[in-house]
Amino acid sequence: MQTFQLRHTLRPAAFKLTADTAHHTDPAQMDHPSFTKAVCGRNDFADLQLLVCADQAFSLLLDNNPYFAQNPALPCVRAEIDAPFSAEMAHLALNVINDGTYRADALLQFPAAEIPANEIAAVYLHLTVPADTEAGIYPCRIRFYISRGVFDEELLCETEFSVDVRAFVFPDNKDNGFHLDLWQHCSNLARKHEVPLWSDAHFAVLEPYVKSLADLGVKCVTVVASEIPWNGQWCYQMPQKANLYEYSMIGVVRHPDGTFAYDYTAMQRYIDLCAKYGIDECISVFGLANVWRTTAYLPDGLVINPDYPDGMNIRYFDEADGRYKYMRKGCEIDDYIRALEQYFITTGQITRIRIAADEPSVLEPFQKSLDRLHDTAPSFRCKTACNLPEFVDAFSHLMDDFIFDIDTVADRFDELQNTFAAHPDKRFLYYVCCGPDFPNTFLMSELVESYFLGIYASFANLQGFLRWNYTVFNDDPRTNAVTHVWHNGDTHFVYPAKNGAPLLTLRWHALRRGIRFFVLLEELKKRGLTDEHRAAIFRVLRTEDQGKLIHNEDKRDSFSCDIADYEALWADLLTMLS
Repeated sequence: MQTFQLRHTLRPAAFKLTADTAHHTDPAQMDHPSFTKAVCGRNDFADLQLLVCADQAFSLLLDNNPYFAQNPALPCVRAEIDAPFSAEMAHLALNVINDGTYRADALLQFPAAEIPANEIAAVYLHLTVPADTEAGIYPCRIRFYISRGVFDEELLCETEFSVDVRAFVFPDNKDNGFHLDLWQHCSNLARKHEVPLWSDAHFAVLEPYVKSLADLGVKCVTVVASEIPWNGQWCYQMPQKANLYEYSMIGVVRHPDGTFAYDYTAMQRYIDLCAKYGIDECISVFGLANVWRTTAYLPDGLVINPDYPDGMNIRYFDEADGRYKYMRKGCEIDDYIRALEQYFITTGQITRIRIAADEPSVLEPFQKSLDRLHDTAPSFRCKTACNLPEFVDAFSHLMDDFIFDIDTVADRFDELQNTFAAHPDKRFLYYVCCGPDFPNTFLMSELVESYFLGIYASFANLQGFLRWNYTVFNDDPRTNAVTHVWHNGDTHFVYPAKNGAPLLTLRWHALRRGIRFFVLLEELKKRGLTDEHRAAIFRVLRTEDQGKLIHNEDKRDSFSCDIADYEALWADLLTMLS
């Protein structure tokens, strides 16, 4: 019988396996010293990665069920983790980035994978440490068993690591002080999972995605209140098959007497579903302010509702002739908005409602839109993702949340710090999207960049983070998620599984760790340890001049890209706070 040689090593959670354009992995990625100790707090997670490869093809099994490869010559290696905590293992799948090479990203749910000879397989290890765990060092072990066909398993080899649990207890997500706002694209999920929009089957699909949002710490519900408010992200210009249109959650009927009736059932059902998982701090309503005009469907210069200062599309069913139509009159849109305001008032939700605007860039037309909205529905408060600090003074009487891109935060750092201090009653977040190239959450990005995003939020006195994506999938994201000219990963933090649930990613887990860095750093502030807070941040922040943060040619001149730096900072923060 041929001798089977298995190599294995452990790496930190922020490691990202790479492969070339032919999907081959470099065996040198196995050569680093094994990662032997994961440090965590209580009510926390200890995550790391297992890399394995062998001199011949084999099957790698991560559970106790039998697995027979179609090729009977493949030996089966079963990995078993022995730990005092709940432990999960998942195969990592690679996806292509824009240059044609590959990066590990998705955590697969199927426990078996067939590994070619001399190729590296990566496995994500996720251990959950309860809040009542005693501080201390806990030994863990991974055993590898080998079997061929129906012959008995034999112990092949084993490896050890430990979990160093510190005394600090992390708060639950709802109490962590970090306002995470990831926009949700429910219509895309209906398309990807091939279910009717707002049907029971659609909500069955939505539920595990909502749970994954809550597990990450998302605080905001995304409600869409008019048709295609983002103009489908101009998907009609994209070379990939990618239908990205989002549809209203509100049904509208026009009776024969000319009056309108509104059905909020789907919208409220989604709000309630999010609340079931603790996402209830804010309800962001899109489609009523700074709507992206549907230029692809209108001749040049034509405006569908010329007597209203925003280009929203409100579709209704006309009972008089049995046809679907769109509101053309400003007074009809006013009535629609007024009725929505009254619905939120009577249902006791109005204080959590924020009418959301996406990247207004010119003050005057945006002012007209908000003035009309405020005159019609004065109880509505607003929020905006924008790039202009002067919007704060201009709209502070109407808005409670301002979200700036990281370019603005860095380039106008001192000015914004003064703005934050002058408006202590407002919430200030920041975001990254299609840019900058760094720091970001692209598939090509270092995973420690997501750690840095949480660290930088604490440094810049921001209260949270926004990203426009979570499930903006093209037609085949599992094979190639590159969409438009954007970097892969710009559009999603998870992937759609065939069972209707989301596949989490390395980037999802890294963002969660980044938020926990924020929690630790904010705790230093609360304890008055301002010098320690600054010193901790500058262990990974490489520039005093914030104007250079995103403009350095080499990102390593802006922040550390060394996983070891972040692991050391993480351990030292937990030591200081325990």
